[in-house]
Amino acid sequence: MFALKRPISLVIVLFWFSFWMLNALDKILARKDLGSFRWWGNDRIEKFTMYFDRLSIDAAHVYPTLMFAGIVEFAVALPFLYAGYHLAKGKPGAARLADLAIALSIVIFLGFAIFDVIVGDRAELLEHSTYVGVLLISFLAIAAEMFFNHLRRLTQEENVEA
Repeated sequence: MFALKRPISLVIVLFWFSFWMLNALDKILARKDLGSFRWWGNDRIEKFTMYFDRLSIDAAHVYPTLMFAGIVEFAVALPFLYAGYHLAKGKPGAARLADLAIALSIVIFLGFAIFDVIVGDRAELLEHSTYVGVLLISFLAIAAEMFFNHLRRLTQEENVEA
């Protein structure tokens, strides 16, 4: 019978995988007509056009910049997917992979926050800073689940020996 040993960690990892994948798609598919529907997403093209205007950068660089950011976000999603696979299969090393994915995510948000300060977008700065806090809480929740699972195993071992 299949028994998931770390369901909270799996949900957290799958959440962050979905988050990064959808964010990547939001940048790559910004305002694209996909046939059956149009991908609207966030107003990234407009925002980046305004940012680049503030920085005196040609607006022709907006879409390539969004594509680059989307590719980076897709790359950050992959360690979460891999960690989720390890968690679902009960393979060792899942926590280490999740930690790596969370650390990479924090680094990406740090980069976004620096850009937010440069272009003067305090709302985006607050948003990106909030995500760092949620990532730290995710890290703590994964660590807590590991700790309590360890305590549960120790208690079960003591009960078997008694």
